[in-house]
Amino acid sequence: RIRPPLPVHVKLYSRRTCLIMAEEELGLLESESPNAQALHCFSAVPEGPERELWAAPARSRSAAMVSVALLTSGAVIGLAGSLLGNRESNHMASRGVTRWDDAMQASEKKDSFLPDFPSQCGKMEEGVEYNVEGGWYLALDHIPDPEMCCSMCQGTSKCLSFTWVQDAGLDGCPSQCWLKGGEPKWTDKKSGVVSGLPPPRAPFPSSKELAALQAPPKEKKLGGSFFCFSLMVPGSYEEDLLKFQHEEKISIFGCDEWDVYTNRTIHIAPGLTTSLVPVDLTVTFGGDSYTALNSWIFIAVWKKVIDDGRHMTHDWVVKVDPDAVFFPERLRPIAEQYKGLGYINNCKYGLHGPIEVISGQALKVLEADYKASYDGKAPKQCVEKLHFGLWGEDFFLSRCLWQIHNITRETEGALMCEAHCDCPDWYWCDGDRVTYHPFKRTDMYRQCMANSIAAVSKA
Repeated sequence: RIRPPLPVHVKLYSRRTCLIMAEEELGLLESESPNAQALHCFSAVPEGPERELWAAPARSRSAAMVSVALLTSGAVIGLAGSLLGNRESNHMASRGVTRWDDAMQASEKKDSFLPDFPSQCGKMEEGVEYNVEGGWYLALDHIPDPEMCCSMCQGTSKCLSFTWVQDAGLDGCPSQCWLKGGEPKWTDKKSGVVSGLPPPRAPFPSSKELAALQAPPKEKKLGGSFFCFSLMVPGSYEEDLLKFQHEEKISIFGCDEWDVYTNRTIHIAPGLTTSLVPVDLTVTFGGDSYTALNSWIFIAVWKKVIDDGRHMTHDWVVKVDPDAVFFPERLRPIAEQYKGLGYINNCKYGLHGPIEVISGQALKVLEADYKASYDGKAPKQCVEKLHFGLWGEDFFLSRCLWQIHNITRETEGALMCEAHCDCPDWYWCDGDRVTYHPFKRTDMYRQCMANSIAAVSKA
């Protein structure tokens, strides 16, 4: 998908970490050749308190790349461009804006770029560049530190070594991560770089091992019955992710019942055909946090869920983003703990969209609000009483449920690990959270799941 350079204006904010927002569908070109044609990317041009997006030449050492960044406000922090999906095309432009960050500016004054906490990386050497002879390369923009660069190497199946560059001359956060498909043949001393090797990759469980991890038979399951669903953008990386999840019977496909919604009927794989929701999936961005303004899209999706009666036959309805590494069996004891609750909040900053756990009873209340509207297509009170034009769907849903309809909720931190909710090492997936987000490449998704399963097994 090619996005033209639109005259978009957004505000820039300075925050604690030099990460970039990549929540929306953004593309990153992966090239099999170091001689790949350079791309064009969106960069930020200083123009006072606001910046205008414009097309500028991409900067890359070894392969073509896309430089992308979105924006956030408050205590919420972003994530890095390494999680973007592959795009095999000659040109790719992504909507976004790069930004400076307090932590990165402070890091420029540090004597060392190595982490001041126990590293999980296999090996890191400061002031050394690893060189390999030809082969596969992948360059990732705006990766704020070598530890994250190392995790991106571990999550990318072809990566055998990496070099992190503190200042690659990029606008905004200038750091770059070079993933390399070979072990170092020789090294060069160079200031401002860190090179290393990824840690051993935890093996992905076999189908038999995955089945053993699932919850016991239905009559013995904790937490009640789950209906889980994802909304998919046709023709995007999400199709590959959902196909992989379906083949392995993981994520939403490990629930009691599941469905995949989109605005076209698509046969993704044998036994996996999407359900139609007649809605335009084009998303604009705005608001003080430059978020995806997708409330109306999910108003249509939740209507489809309700019209299909999913909430009448299941105790919980769980919406999961395709790029969220989701363990349904870990959700069951949590759902058991919160029986009788309207919905489970997943972050202290409010409900975040990667996973939304709503009780069937809460959706019955929402169903009545839909029926109260003149055409039955939107929850009447929520639409009339909430000024949600610049809100994302998660914020709208939360306000609709607890502010308008007084639905009970509790916050459960174990539901989700992502950079937006004070989980700074989300990229290692080394714990027992129900969800890790986001992982937009199949190999990174697979490695995250393997890491988490191995960590729980070891514990």
